[in-house]
Amino acid sequence: MSDKHRNIEVVDKRPFFEKTLGFGLKNRILDQEKCRAMIADAAKGTVQVAAFFGTSHLHTDLENARQRIVNLISLYLEHTFSGDLQKAAQSLRDNTFLSHSRGGNEMLKALHALPDSTVFGDTKGQGLKEFQDERTLAKPFSLNAYRKECKAREECAAVIAAALWFAEVLGLERSELEFAGAETVIRTALLVRLGGGEEFPDRLGFARLVAAVRGSSGAGKLKISKKLLDDVPLEYRGVADKVRRDIEKQDGLADPAVGLDSLLNLVELRYFVREGGLEDVEGFDALVSKEWHKVTKGKEDPYSRLTVFMCIAVGVTPKTTVSETEARAMVRKVRKDGFDSGAVLAFIRDSAPFEIKDNLVSLWEEEFLPEAEQYLVDDDDLKYARAMKFLKENCNVKVKSS
Repeated sequence: MSDKHRNIEVVDKRPFFEKTLGFGLKNRILDQEKCRAMIADAAKGTVQVAAFFGTSHLHTDLENARQRIVNLISLYLEHTFSGDLQKAAQSLRDNTFLSHSRGGNEMLKALHALPDSTVFGDTKGQGLKEFQDERTLAKPFSLNAYRKECKAREECAAVIAAALWFAEVLGLERSELEFAGAETVIRTALLVRLGGGEEFPDRLGFARLVAAVRGSSGAGKLKISKKLLDDVPLEYRGVADKVRRDIEKQDGLADPAVGLDSLLNLVELRYFVREGGLEDVEGFDALVSKEWHKVTKGKEDPYSRLTVFMCIAVGVTPKTTVSETEARAMVRKVRKDGFDSGAVLAFIRDSAPFEIKDNLVSLWEEEFLPEAEQYLVDDDDLKYARAMKFLKENCNVKVKSS
């Protein structure tokens, strides 16, 4: 026989309880009297478990209950004694059979009590009984699976605890956090600290905060000093430091190529922003679209918008209304140099409110520009009659009074 075949290892897939029982009998840690006591306890426990999950009168439910007890005891023994069969067998000898299944069940209860998400007020995906049902039978826990889920839930609990600390420090009521992500709270708290603030911002305050952070960042790179975390308790500092690094690497707050309104739309859901009133909404729009409001002067009808776009397309100062003389001059410039459509699109991208950018691009590129190119660049229209008629129908052209 070759070395390859001599080195084959046998994988024992039996539940840990069965391994422990076999080890205990083989090594005389467990005797027949103890085994009879375990059999009696198992019979009693099987009926109780079957009745809890279904009925104690059906053979299938009784068989499932037996399997559940084995899985619970296996989980408890392997976890408690770190896979040491001798110590596990001694525990079976020194303690009752059902105390081990209760130990496994208490482990599941403790695990279920831990949060399975970092959203405040989020209802658990499974009730306790459903959780126990799945973990003890359909998908019985291996020790590795248990520890993996335990670690994930403990991490969720740590993020929530850190967020609550930051919320308390900045005077945020617990009731305001319902359905907010704990990490979003920490993100905003770190940004507030960076900007020298003392409370969580509303939408306008958040926009101002981001604008200030962008203005103070050099070379388009945001740096948040670890010294901002010096007063954070050690049990929360690791979580906060991870969020700090995520902000630096992922959020692109200092990227000069992204307009403030576009940036806010990209990152706002990652941050906790307090509810604000109508003034907050109006102030936010004004702040993030300063240039747009400066040019349009509050006029939001398509005629005013297209007049502004025509001005930009021919390279003159944008206005919402032009005179007939200015309109004729624009036609001449178009016939000489064409439309600078890229300039119009850049203005929309950099200055227009985020929520209407797509509509404005469609208004210019799909609705206006194809017809404008047809009517304004018509060399047969020597006196600009059709060109002027088109502009008067689509833009604000102030007609001279007779």
